[in-house]
Formats: sequence, structure tokens, C-alpha cells
Amino acid sequence: MALSGIGAAAAIAQALRAPPAALARARTGHAAAAGDGIQTAALSLERGEYRPNVIHARAGAPLRLRITVRDRSACATRLLVPDLGVDLALVPGGEVETLLPAPRPGSYLFTCGERMVKGVLVLE
Repeated sequence: MALSGIGAAAAIAQALRAPPAALARARTGHAAAAGDGIQTAALSLERGEYRPNVIHARAGAPLRLRITVRDRSACATRLLVPDLGVDLALVPGGEVETLLPAPRPGSYLFTCGERMVKGVLVLE
């Protein structure tokens, strides 16, 4: 089920555990589909935030997350997506990726290892 603009904003605010005003800082991105059926969402961790920090992708299809780390803080050592069982070691100054086989529809919080830097995957 796709969410309307207001419904999506509320779902994102809930997933981020942030007030709607925090959405003003949202940087939205979309996963790109490849010929092999795997979607890829590229994000970076820099200056203490994920860019983009709201990622839209299609539910039920494999999703590759490609993370480029441009930050050298303690937050730049792990990417967590607790509801999808992801605990990925990051390489400061490098790039890593993980494949989510076919996530279900929903909004999924992702954070740094310290749980301070946050974003959300919106799977529709």
C-alpha cells in the first residue's frame, strides 16, 4: 500500500521518532532498479548525517544498500537496521554494501552504531 504525502510524512516522523519539524532536514532518495531485479540505494555518511536520510524503494524486491563513509567519528563504524536484522560494519573513508533479500512494505529506521545519526527506509 503506497502512502500519500501526509501519510508518508507521518510514517517517516514516527520511524525517526522525531517531530514533523525534523522532516525539514530530510534528504530524500530513491533506489534505482537494475536489469537483474536488484534495486540499489546509495547513501553516504558525512558531517554527522546520512545523505539521503529518507530512502524510498519497492517492497518485496531485493535491495542493495551501498554506504560510502566520509566521516571518521565513532558513529561511522556501524549501520543498524534493527527491524530487518542488519548490523553492518562500516569502513571509515571507504564503501561497503549489504543486500536485503526482499523486505516487506513498511518504514524501517536505520541508525549509526551509536543510534544518534538516523534515517528511514520507506518500502512501498
